[in-house]
This record gives sequence, structure tokens and C-alpha cells, in this order.
Amino acid sequence: MKKTIVFYIATLTRGGAERVIANLANYFHTQGYRVYMVTLEPEEGLYPLAKGIHKVVLRTGECRSIAGRVTNVVRRVTMLRKLLKKTNAEAIVSFIGKTNLRAILASLGLKTKVIVSVRSAPEREYAGKLRGTLARFLFCLADGIAFQSEGARAFFTKQVRKKSRILLNPLSPEFLREPFAGERRNEIVTAGRMDPVKNHKLLVEAFALVVKERPEMRLTIYGDGDCMETVKKRVKKLGLSDKVNLPGDSRDIAGDMETARLFVLSSDFEGMPNAIAEAFALGIPVVSTDCPSGGAAALVRDEETGLLVPVRDAEKMAAAILRILNDRELEERLRQGALAFSQTLHPDRINGEWKAYVEDIIKGRNNE
Repeated sequence: MKKTIVFYIATLTRGGAERVIANLANYFHTQGYRVYMVTLEPEEGLYPLAKGIHKVVLRTGECRSIAGRVTNVVRRVTMLRKLLKKTNAEAIVSFIGKTNLRAILASLGLKTKVIVSVRSAPEREYAGKLRGTLARFLFCLADGIAFQSEGARAFFTKQVRKKSRILLNPLSPEFLREPFAGERRNEIVTAGRMDPVKNHKLLVEAFALVVKERPEMRLTIYGDGDCMETVKKRVKKLGLSDKVNLPGDSRDIAGDMETARLFVLSSDFEGMPNAIAEAFALGIPVVSTDCPSGGAAALVRDEETGLLVPVRDAEKMAAAILRILNDRELEERLRQGALAFSQTLHPDRINGEWKAYVEDIIKGRNNE
């Protein structure tokens, strides 16, 4: 009889965590599991699920009052609990913030093992004293916790850390390709939702400094979101409209980026940035902010696969970009280092580690 596993996340519309959980669901499906994907929104977005995966939407009405929000939380926890009972799920794997807390509450007293995963800096994902305290308490009740960096794990108690595991993100299958071997175009790229935490404004400001010395360079920012208009206004104000491209979301991000010379991550906070790993797989050197909780630094080995710069420092970011662009030997060394490191993130390896951890939890072996 097939084992049943439930994956739980708010949406699958866009974002690195959404891509990872969709890929994991597809992987477990290929491994013979009966897979359910539970979301709060019906849209599948950029990350389609394999045929045969059961999709469940926890529909509740929108409400802005405190009482209404509490009622919706109770409804979602109740609906999720009923699903776990109905499917006799061996495990539920939850990603991100409040979703993790609801998954723990829904599984209390059931045979279903619950594994939660922190996907960003915990101090941001569980911001505020009340939410941070609640997360630290409820995580003690989880059977397993997947972190992406030691920095994220350090936010929690010793009891939580003891039963956790560091699991990196697997590369998406579309990035498993031969790296481009021709002359790369004079383009700097980045990819990610247009969210304040991604700080694309910083990247635009750094690029304005870069083009003063290297006017042939172009910048393309792939992604969409709430900050798109803010970024557009900043581009226009800096007189960069003819040098900065804002195409929105990409349906073929690997193909769109693969001939670029440099990838830049400008985030103020990150978990384990998928976009960096994907740039590595395409043989693109990276300049990244050394942002909490250490996920970027875990990938970008300074002077080996890319260069790290402080958060919110446009001048140092521009200097790092120019250093690579002006030194072809350094650029090629970083390119080769990036390609080599990307092999450690092959989906066969990382998905296998996830499967081993989930099965350890199901069997009651939850110590690292």
C-alpha cells in the first residue's frame, strides 16, 4: 500500500519556496508516494504539479477583523486536520511562517508526523516577540524541522535544533543543462519576486554606478510583485530606462539567463536563495549581499564562486560587480567554481536527502 504524504504551503504562484515544494511533491510522486498538495489559493501559477498529485484548497472567506482572522485560522486548522485523518497521511511537510504553525496544530494527537521548514530568516518569518515565542514553543511539538542554514537554526531552542536537519534546495530540472560556451552578452541579471526584502532598488542604484565605467552593460530584473512600480520609478529617475529591462515573470528563466555574464542578489534577508544556485548551474558568477540568515553565504564562497558584499551598500556592490567585469581571469575562475559547486545541489542528491529525512521521521528516527 502506498504511503501518503501531504505538502502544505499558502500558494504556488511564485517564489523560491513554492518552486522547491512543488518539485519535492513531484519527486515524492515519482517515488511511489500518494501525494497531496494543500494550498490556500486555487492558482497553480508558475510551478505545475505532476498528473496524479491530489490538489486541495483550504477555502475560507476573507476577513480583516481580528475575530474573523482567528475564525479563519481555526477553520483552516480544522480542515487540514480532517484531511490528515481522511488520508491516513504518514507525514505532512509544511513550508513558511504561519503555515508551519497551522500544520503543527492540525497534527496534534494524530499519527501523522509533521515536518516544518523555515524558508527565510526566522527573525523575519516569525517577526515580533509574540510570534517568535509562539514559533519557538510550537516547533518543540513538531517531529522534524528542516532548516537551510546554521544561522536559521540558531534562532530556535536547543530542543528544536536537536531534531532538525540542514537541507539545501535542489536545483530545478530545467537548470540541468550544458552551460553556455559562447561569448556571453554584456548583461547583469537577477530573478525574484518584486518584494521589499529583495531590495531591487539597491541593485538599480549600484548598476547606475557600474554604467558610469561600463556603459555597454545592461541589467535585466526577472520577476513581478508589489514593488514593480517603485523599481520602475527609480530606474526612470536615474536615467536608466534604456539600460534596465523589467520583463516580469519568466516561463523559461534558465533559457533567459543562461548567456548573461553576472548574477546579482541584493536582498536584505534570504533563506537559501534558489536563484543563486540556479545561476551557478548556468555558469554565471554571483555578487550577493551577505544577508541573514546566512543562506547566501553558504552558497557564495567568497572569491571561489562569487563575491559577498554588505547589505544595503550600493557602492560596495558596484565595486564588486566592476571587479568581476574588469578581470576576465577572475570572472572565469568564479564561473568554474560556481559550476563545480552546483553539482552538490543536484536534485537526485538533495531530493534523496529529503526523502531519507522524511522516512527517518516516519520511522521515529528524528535525531541528526
